[in-house]
Amino acid sequence: MVTLKNNTIMNPLISILILLLMSNCNKDKIWKDDELSIDRKEYTGNILRVDGYYYDTFNSSYLSLYCFYRNGILLAAGGVFSSIQEMDDYINKEFINSQKYKEYKSNWGVFKTEGNSIQFERWYPSEPLLKAYIRAGHILNDTTFVITESYRMKKGKKTEVDSESETYHFRQFSPKPDSTNSFIK
Repeated sequence: MVTLKNNTIMNPLISILILLLMSNCNKDKIWKDDELSIDRKEYTGNILRVDGYYYDTFNSSYLSLYCFYRNGILLAAGGVFSSIQEMDDYINKEFINSQKYKEYKSNWGVFKTEGNSIQFERWYPSEPLLKAYIRAGHILNDTTFVITESYRMKKGKKTEVDSESETYHFRQFSPKPDSTNSFIK
């Protein structure tokens, strides 16, 4: 057996070995994005309007744009805005006049309503994978809902549960961005 008295040879060999392993590895082979736990189903109800988008307000700012579609898909448009007009302009520029938004898995999710409750689940950016969180609450009327909690589902159990207090308001908007994407079937 050969033993090395110093690390002058071992350090470069270990570095080369690590580089070789990393070059043959792909993120998708090592880590996998969370699966959505809510199944996509057609939304046939009328408890929520789907001919526009929903937004939250905080300290005179508008944020968290969400589009809900009859096919059960949710588009998270994000952003922080100072006015309704700024939100409309953003949707037109980034989602109507461009198709780039379709490339990002974190823009997509699914939703469901049961009685006056609402749940939606989408992917959120994190490293090295995308985590899926559910946001749940209750519907006040066809243009307003309140989110009261968020959590992840792991092995059929709620984890990372947080209380929320977000009120979303509806804005009629047409045309809405297309809901076609490659992440939700």
